[in-house]
Amino acid sequence: MPKAILERVKSILNTPLKDIETVDSISHKDFYDNYLKKNRPLKMNKMMSHWKATELWSLDYFEKIGKDKETFTYKGNIRQQDTNWEFGAFQDYLNEIRNADTSKTETYLGNMPIAEMFPELLDHVDFSLITKNVIRNSTSLWIGPPGTLTGWHTDRLANNILALIQGRKLVFLVSPKESNKMHPSEKYEPGSRLSGVNMEDLDNQAHPLFKDANVQFAVINPNEMLFIPQTWWHCVYGLDISISSNNFAFTPLDNIKMKSIEFAKRTLHEVGLFGNKDCVCHYYDEQGKRQKR
Repeated sequence: MPKAILERVKSILNTPLKDIETVDSISHKDFYDNYLKKNRPLKMNKMMSHWKATELWSLDYFEKIGKDKETFTYKGNIRQQDTNWEFGAFQDYLNEIRNADTSKTETYLGNMPIAEMFPELLDHVDFSLITKNVIRNSTSLWIGPPGTLTGWHTDRLANNILALIQGRKLVFLVSPKESNKMHPSEKYEPGSRLSGVNMEDLDNQAHPLFKDANVQFAVINPNEMLFIPQTWWHCVYGLDISISSNNFAFTPLDNIKMKSIEFAKRTLHEVGLFGNKDCVCHYYDEQGKRQKR
């Protein structure tokens, strides 16, 4: 699967794909000085050997601890295509994913807040590489079948580390210096900035500059991590049934911005005064009334 995706992306671009910089391990100081401060992405291959998550987490494990949980799931590429959320039993969605070969499900248990759903799991991960240098962070859980697609977007003010526990993901990155080539869209997602570019169905007339973007990529395997700096554009393909965790982290200045600018946007959005034409969190019912997804 990664080869087919890579060949298709290469056929779109006028520029060669480049490997994301990779190391086996790195000290906290070197990471802070050379990557967090300089806003540079980095793949790390051997920084998770001490994680309990790598020993315990599996679909069977989550079925056992999540039997009474309910959660949201989304299907398909909700950022560049139609947004389709569902709410239901956590175990039912796990079963869909477990039987992905026959169910052909697009169900993606994405961005589930660990602190709310499974607070005991916070001890199973270690994002201190980034959390020790920030004042606020949040940790999420992602479980999905092969073929999931998290379309092009940035996390705005958050620095992000993605860690794979099971399965593989193919990640593409584009520098914020080339944001014009990403054709930012008007579709609104709280905390994110979305691109109009859909590599599965590229509209060259609407998005002509993307073909000249300098795109980096990496396959993230189990027990590997990827640092995605703030404002970097990224697109993520799930290659297998995957279980991953990530941490969004905010510096003191970013936290102030989040609590002021982003909070104002979200507040106005909730009452329909900002980004209300198209978003990932609301829809209009048959009577034309705006509803929360």
